[in-house]
Amino acid sequence: MDKIVVQETKPGVFTQVAFGQTFVIDDVQHGWQVVELWSDADLAEIGVYRVTPAVPPEGYEIVSASIKRLGGVVKQVLVTRPSPPRPLKASARQLRLAMNTLGIRDEIEEYVASQSRDVQDSWQWTTEFESNHPFVVGTAEHLNKNEAELIALFTLAQSIQ
Repeated sequence: MDKIVVQETKPGVFTQVAFGQTFVIDDVQHGWQVVELWSDADLAEIGVYRVTPAVPPEGYEIVSASIKRLGGVVKQVLVTRPSPPRPLKASARQLRLAMNTLGIRDEIEEYVASQSRDVQDSWQWTTEFESNHPFVVGTAEHLNKNEAELIALFTLAQSIQ
């Protein structure tokens, strides 16, 4: 894994050094080669650090990242949040068979028939549906189906081979 290279410009203030970039410390210009050739201890003496990128926990996404000194060690610190759930996907065939199983296909077909030709064409010719697509969400809302029922429908559909 590549390291992030940072320069401490003021106590506790770190600036990333781009790959290949020269940097100036105390009026001395240093070539990028020092990052590759010097030890971590030698670099620390001039306020330059190689930092291992932090990895968010499984199921989380990065909101922001910063470099901080924690317990005397320069580290990347992440602010994370739970990743949004990925939409469930099912083929048109799987979805229609699941609707048949749940006894809701006629209700959905009647609703689609009352909509514009574009909506009807989308229903007829779409080969794969996603649970978060506006058409799917709007249809569910119109038919007073909650998110749990929508997830159950797609989960059942995905189980159909």
